[in-house]
Amino acid sequence: MDFSNINHQIYAETTTTPLSVTEEREMVIKYHKGDMDARRRLIESNLRFVIKISLNFRNQGLSLADLIQEGNLGLIEALEKFDPARNCRLITYASWWIRLYLQRALEQKTRQINLPINKTEILRKIRICQDDFVKTNGRRPTMNEVSEKLGIDAKKVEEIDNHSPSFHTLHASTDEHNGWESVLVDEDHEDARDTVWNKEALKRLASAMRILNTRERDVLTHRYNLENGGKKLSLRKVGQILGLSAEGVRRIEEQAMEKLRRPTVRAKMEELFAA
Repeated sequence: MDFSNINHQIYAETTTTPLSVTEEREMVIKYHKGDMDARRRLIESNLRFVIKISLNFRNQGLSLADLIQEGNLGLIEALEKFDPARNCRLITYASWWIRLYLQRALEQKTRQINLPINKTEILRKIRICQDDFVKTNGRRPTMNEVSEKLGIDAKKVEEIDNHSPSFHTLHASTDEHNGWESVLVDEDHEDARDTVWNKEALKRLASAMRILNTRERDVLTHRYNLENGGKKLSLRKVGQILGLSAEGVRRIEEQAMEKLRRPTVRAKMEELFAA
């Protein structure tokens, strides 16, 4: 997606007139007295600022719409705590909360294993401390060094750090084998994916063959051994089973296949192969 003009586009859609300092203070006071219309007006008038901050967090795993939603939650949290007697605008106070909610959303919703918010915050500090240490000293710090730097008990640092495991794809190669999938696969049993696919294929084939008459279905069923999944039978063998000549079987098979090649019928099977 091209974000070159996104600020202009979104701001153009956010048409609520900004509140003056006096109007904002009055609205905050009204909201704290239970006026929900004042709450809505405060949120709408600051939406453009939420969007502006959210744009700085894009391309990190969440859509812009999700980021704006999380930013709005931060704005609402700030509004709950904002004191109208403060000598600042609501958005100035709320900026920290908006960024906090955005950061938490990225850490929680894009992580493969979710952690409690308090542990997520500590883990983030640990990562920042480790990165800064590597840049300064050229090596990773020990748990004791991180503990001393952050003022957190070493056991707690180690416990939270262990909550951030590494992940490996089943297809990833290692020194011992060509991928975990080759080690974990059970060679004695049919792949579940093949079982599901085969059942669906037979289901669709049965549906497609409804266009055939009884004799045509019988010929194809025996000719291609559809019921047993075995080897294809010869024309003579099918003729012996059905009491027909080899030429008669060939002619009926040709008629049946011609019907199955009709676009509306063929589509039933083509969809399966395209899936």
